[in-house]
Formats: sequence, C-alpha cells, structure tokens
Amino acid sequence: MSSRAFVTQFHEFSRRKHLIEERDRIIAAVSGGADSMVLLDLLAKEQESFGLTVIVAHFNFGLRGAESDGDEALVVRMARHYGFELYVEHADTEAFAQQHRVGIQEAARILRYEFFDKLLLSSGFDKIATAHNADDNVETIMMNLFRGSGVTGLSGIPVYREDRRIIRPLLFAERSEIEAYAAAEHLTFRIDSSNEKEYYTRNFVRHRILPLIKEEVNPGVVSTMSRSAELFRELDVFLRETARAQYQSVVVFDSNEELHLSITKLRTIPKLIQHYIVMMASEAFSGTKLEYDNVSRVLELTEGLTGSRVEIDKNSVVYRDRDHLIFRRVEEKVEFRFAVLPAHRYRFERFEFSSEILETRIAPTNGRDTEYIDADKVEGQELIIRSWREGDWFIPLGMTSRKKLSDFFVDAKIPVFEKPFVPILETKGGDIVWVCGYRIDERFKVTMETRRVMKLHFSILPKQNALQQKKSEN
Repeated sequence: MSSRAFVTQFHEFSRRKHLIEERDRIIAAVSGGADSMVLLDLLAKEQESFGLTVIVAHFNFGLRGAESDGDEALVVRMARHYGFELYVEHADTEAFAQQHRVGIQEAARILRYEFFDKLLLSSGFDKIATAHNADDNVETIMMNLFRGSGVTGLSGIPVYREDRRIIRPLLFAERSEIEAYAAAEHLTFRIDSSNEKEYYTRNFVRHRILPLIKEEVNPGVVSTMSRSAELFRELDVFLRETARAQYQSVVVFDSNEELHLSITKLRTIPKLIQHYIVMMASEAFSGTKLEYDNVSRVLELTEGLTGSRVEIDKNSVVYRDRDHLIFRRVEEKVEFRFAVLPAHRYRFERFEFSSEILETRIAPTNGRDTEYIDADKVEGQELIIRSWREGDWFIPLGMTSRKKLSDFFVDAKIPVFEKPFVPILETKGGDIVWVCGYRIDERFKVTMETRRVMKLHFSILPKQNALQQKKSEN
C-alpha cells in the first residue's frame, strides 16, 4: 500500500466510524513507538482537511531508565517538529504497583488513564487518540477468548470508548502496514525492549501464537478476526440494549448500600440476557466490569443456598438472600465490647441501647426492638454488649437445649454480612442474655416467680432502619 493510499484509508475510516470530525480538538497519545509516531504524522497531515487542533501527550512510566528517557526525548523533538503543544507526565510505576498491590502492567494502565482524564479536563479538548492497531485488536480478542470473557471480550478493542472519550483511528491497519508507512515516510521511532519479553501474556500471543496461526492456519487471520470482532461488537450492543429494556423489572431495591435483583424475575429471562443484567448491575452498583466467568459464578448463586456469595471486588460482594441476589458494600468488621449499666441509654456508631428496671411481675408484649427479662437474674452483674464471636451459643427462648449463634443466624435468615454487626448482650460471666433485635435466652425470661422486670431496648440508627424497612417492603 502506498503512503497516499494509507492516508486515504485513515481519513475514510475516521470519517466512517465518526472518530474524527470537523474542528475536533484531539490529544494524541504518543509513546515514541512506530504506531504512535505514525498516528502523530497522520494527524498532522489531516489537520487541514479536518480543521483539527492537536496537542501531544506523553507518559514516562520510568520503567526502562535511559530507554524511557530516550522515548520522551524523541516525542519532545517530534512535537516541536509538527508545531504541536506537548504535555509530559512522569511516574514511579513500580512504587505505585507496590503501594496499590497490582501488577506493573495494571499500574501503568491506571496511571496512563488518570493522566488522560486529567489532561482532558484541564485542556477542554474533545478526544484522546491512541495508536492501537488491528494486530493489537486480534491479540486482545485471543487473550479474551482464552480467559473465557464472553461476547464482550470477543468484540475486541472498541474504536471509540465513550466513557473516556478515547478514539482508535488506526484499528483498520495491521502492524506491518503501519511499519511500511513509517519506513516510506522516513519516520523515526523507538523500539520498546519490554515488547520482546514473552513472560507478558500479550507478547507471548504476539510472538508465538499469532505468527504460528498465520503460517499454519490463515495468513489473513488479522483481517478475518477483525471482521468477526465487528459482528461480535454489534451483537454485544444488541444484547446490552435488550438487557437494558428488562433491567428495571428485575431490580427490586437500589440504594448506595445495596442493590437487589429478583431471582424469580431473572429466571424468566433468557440465560444470555441474564448475564448482561448481572454485568449491568455490577457496573451500576460498584463500577466493576465483571469477566464472563465471574458473571457465571454470580448466576450460580440463584441455585445456591441463602448466604452463598461471590466477591465482586475488594469493596463489594453479591450474595443470595432467599429470592434475591444482593449486591452489597463490604464493611470492615470492627469488634466491639462495651460495659452497660441499668437505667442508662447508650448511643453507639450503628445502634442505641437502653435498659430500665420495672417494679412489676408482668412483662408487657414483646417486640423486636424491646424485650423483658427477670431483673433479679442479672442484678449486681455488669452487663456487656459486644460483637458476635465464632463459637457463641445460647438457649433461645422456648427451647431447652443450646444452639450455636451461627446456626440461629441461618435459621433467622440473617445475611452473612450482617452477623458481625448484631449486638450480643451478655452477663459478665459470659452467659448470653439477648441477641439484640432477635431473641432472648430462655434462662433469663420472665416467669411467675419474677419479682422485678428489666426492660431492654435496642434500635438501629436511622440509616440502617431505612434500609431494613425497604428490605421488608421487598
């Protein structure tokens, strides 16, 4: 392909896909490699025909020492050559990776996108152009296929990522075509030595698997898989729109703390659409885009027991609670232990607790938040209100034998994530008096021999009360 034909293809692809439009203000992400230097040259050539305003962005990850600095020097020189304004950002990527406990490649991706977001906001520009090509796209599709990422993964790299305003106007071109254009136009570029290291999955696919497929199966595999990716992308859009139309009928409760999906309603929908509804719920609730296998694990909960769960990310989980799949924020478990005195009111972070002595033998009707016990059975004892511990047991009112609290919580259908926050009232000697809000112990109940009654009151603070009320409504 001649250089002129290549420029024409770039122009037509950008117009057809609505990537570059008249008078766009574009940030060109330039690393110094062949792809990004070709992108920079093409944008310069198309500047007049589109009426573009272009600035250059370069991120120095500091991972390859003098080599990284050489990349930056080239980008600085070429930005001046084309007369483009330049923005450069530096970072200690290794330190960031260690601090946030992520891999080097993930750290680099996070830092790069943060730079892009910041630059878009500060510059007021419309889009960021990156130099991903057709080979990159096929490598991504193959890695997604090996991971089992579903239809979305098989659609490859999107030509336009709307949420971050990223365009990829080189996705029409194979790497060999880009390198041929760079040679024909005598463009200077840098070679990233890390691209040769095969312990990175992408490099292994690039240097081992893809060449073998081209040699033994299909020389035009990049073009073939790129066309297939477009079909999968259209299918992905169709499935998302279909799921979006049914999403609200499945959501029965939505707040900042929890999102509930009706299992009964979910089961009336085709399985593939169920996958997309779960993906949409995860993105809406936690911002996490689930891989296909994780979505499958979430849907398996619809056949599981109450309390079974799947972690979405470090901050949220989804679990089954009877007829609901519940997405919930993970609250850090904090153990608590407080001494409480009769005739006093206490306000803690999540709840209030109070007690008073009644000079009566008759206990009024009990409620969930209020209970009555034999005051003489705890007289002179310091009472403790604390968090639940593994191995706790009591004798539930109406029973004659011990029951583990863990089993009681299951029978009472208390979600596994609420157990650590259920207050336990006990004597100083360690006998449980009341599982607050649920059941008192048989040993402390009011009987015909009771002379004085102690009234116990417990209430969840307003935020949690509102959530409990919504749960009961649904």
